[in-house]
Amino acid sequence: MPISDKKHWSAKSDLKHDELKDAVEVALEWVLANRAQAAGILAGIVVATAVASVAVYARRARRDAAWNDLIAAESDAGEGKIADAQPLIARAQAGGGGAAVQTMARLLDGDLRYASGQYDLALDSYQKAAESAPENLRGYALADQVQTLAAAGKADRCVSSAQSFIDNRSGDLLAPLVLSTMARCQSDEGQAAAAQATYQKIALMYPQTPWADMAEARLTATKAKTN
Repeated sequence: MPISDKKHWSAKSDLKHDELKDAVEVALEWVLANRAQAAGILAGIVVATAVASVAVYARRARRDAAWNDLIAAESDAGEGKIADAQPLIARAQAGGGGAAVQTMARLLDGDLRYASGQYDLALDSYQKAAESAPENLRGYALADQVQTLAAAGKADRCVSSAQSFIDNRSGDLLAPLVLSTMARCQSDEGQAAAAQATYQKIALMYPQTPWADMAEARLTATKAKTN
């Protein structure tokens, strides 16, 4: 930096220092002259800080409690204690723990409903999960909806939901699962050509994966039947 520029920035620094010194002196004089008012302002700041701290602590406590309920519910569900898990799931959904824990609680509720054959209730849980989900969890809820529609025998809705998933989330980790389910629902709908096209898409998009192996096996089996 040229010497003239150094002098320029030095002068600006001195000016700012003088301005700051003047401001501090003025503020100190005001506090000394208005002690009662200054004490009131300070007390207000302390109270506001305390209220904010309590709010942060309460929010953190609610979040931790919701996660604890979800973990306990998952443990009970894993042990087959569904009746014990359901109230914990409900608390985790309503406990103010945030979007992630709420979504995962709804996914767990949907999984339990699905496992017991309550497909309409499972679909409702998955739909609510998709609506509340952060982006990194939404794909799970949408894929679960496709799976549940297939299990419920609602092949037409399964195909349309799967197509919507692929149109909007083709790069999702769950896309090959959704495509596989879509092909199965297309077959159930009597759309043999569409199902074959979907299996071909899986084989091309996910080569050297179990998904591609499955799709190629289905294509081979279909070809053998037609010969």
